Amino acid sequence: MTPTVPVPTDNIFKFACMFGLALIVSCIFAFVSTYTASLDRKVKYSEALIPLEAKTQRTKAEDDMFEMNKKLIEVTKSNEEFSNGAIALVFAFGSLLSWYGASKWHSVIQRRDDRLVELQLEKLEAEIAKLRAEARKA
Repeated sequence: MTPTVPVPTDNIFKFACMFGLALIVSCIFAFVSTYTASLDRKVKYSEALIPLEAKTQRTKAEDDMFEMNKKLIEVTKSNEEFSNGAIALVFAFGSLLSWYGASKWHSVIQRRDDRLVELQLEKLEAEIAKLRAEARKA
């Protein structure tokens, strides 16, 4: 049984296009996951800071906890920025790969396939004309 729809990896350009799209979708998922996780952490650390900020007199342990939570918020922001940068690079690569694959597929492979279909149609039309001519003679 032959499939009516060819698999997307029947040529390297379609594969590149599909892989680029997979990278784009993965980047969107990664961005949302990173954003959500970072927001959760920042909220958690901020919630720990609020009661400590309200105190006028803090113990050494509370001061240390206050500074640690402030530092954790900064680290979380820094990690989020780094992750977003890495995600942006992969997103850009996926976009370029997808564009390259789609444009090459359209300009090289699809034109060749369209020409092949045209030639097959011409061949079939010639065979039909030949059969009709033979049928008229008989």
